[in-house]
Amino acid sequence: MSNMLLEVNHVGHVYQTPQCEKEALKDVSFQIEEGEFVSLVGPSGCGKSTLLTIIAGLERPTHGEVRLDGKPVTAPTAEIGYMPQKDHLFSWRNIRSNITLGLEIQKKGPEYYRKAEEMMEKYGLRDVGSMMPDQLSGGMRQRCSLIRTLVTGPRFLLLDEAFSALDYQTRVAVSVDIHTIIRKENKTVLLVTHDISESLMLSDRVIVLSHSPGTVKRIHDLSVLKDTAPMERLDHEAYGSMIKDIWKELDIHG
Repeated sequence: MSNMLLEVNHVGHVYQTPQCEKEALKDVSFQIEEGEFVSLVGPSGCGKSTLLTIIAGLERPTHGEVRLDGKPVTAPTAEIGYMPQKDHLFSWRNIRSNITLGLEIQKKGPEYYRKAEEMMEKYGLRDVGSMMPDQLSGGMRQRCSLIRTLVTGPRFLLLDEAFSALDYQTRVAVSVDIHTIIRKENKTVLLVTHDISESLMLSDRVIVLSHSPGTVKRIHDLSVLKDTAPMERLDHEAYGSMIKDIWKELDIHG
């Protein structure tokens, strides 16, 4: 691939339990090109969360390495943004001050705050800037969470089950909304999800992990869906066979 941004090279991870050592990941390798939206799916307990913490620099792998733009990731970096399952907006701060929280922590300059105002205007949040989080819908809160992640200027985004706390109808609408914003901002994304349909709606590729210890079972290229909008993908002739293939690969009954 050209313009490679993220490389996961032969990553393995073993952790200690009170009873024994547990192998969570085994020889996981994949690459993500700049501008790609990639989803990671796998059965429960396959090491998805462990892999995410390693990519984020929050944990060191037992084996292998992660590289961002050719440089090893060994600690948290401003180059990697993280959007969790819950929005984690502080109830005592208004929307504007929640969005700029990362700028305060990182001691960013005025140009970043101007960028925050521009993004709030661009994505329909300026009028709610003085409101408190509990005055907004779940979907709007997730949009705020994304903009808060984007304003610090990360090159790579990790979305950890970012829509799973929402009801299904809201989840679909919000995931499409978030996908649109990410595409407009030309960001590179790895989305961890349990929802196969969501992965097919939003992604350029889908990585399937095996049962524990997690390893890459297959990588699905969704280029046949590339020029199809997320909601329209549900009606694409290839959608049905793709979702069946991934479901079989997950082998949830072990």
